[in-house]
Amino acid sequence: MGTYTTFDHTADVGLDVRGRDLADVLATAARAVFDQMLEDRPDAVAVRDTVDVRIDPDLADDAGEVLVAWLQELLYRFETARLVPMEVDVEEASPDGVRARVGFGRFDPARHGTRLQVKAVTYHGLEVRQTPDGSWRARLILDV
Repeated sequence: MGTYTTFDHTADVGLDVRGRDLADVLATAARAVFDQMLEDRPDAVAVRDTVDVRIDPDLADDAGEVLVAWLQELLYRFETARLVPMEVDVEEASPDGVRARVGFGRFDPARHGTRLQVKAVTYHGLEVRQTPDGSWRARLILDV
């Protein structure tokens, strides 16, 4: 799995994500977002269901759009069904979309602590690119 660091942004949280390929960046970005949201992750939430998640954003051929759509889908599942992506296996990733198997656990506010409420992944300062050494890097801002 790739790595990530956070950086300060006015009233928001920035993430700088690095991975060996785009699939690795997408999986690492999912972990990074939920690490910002939840305490005691990943051990406190057990995987209950594994499902296929497919993202085909309207704006094709844009890795940044794919990243935002991917993370927004995971945030939507958290907000509507309290699902936390605990295991992410990105099977296919390109600037056209992503296909992944995601093991979701259920968040229980009585047992699990929270850190930040992430409202959205923004397009402000969004950057997703392949670096000269062949690895990938994403830089994004979370609206908290």
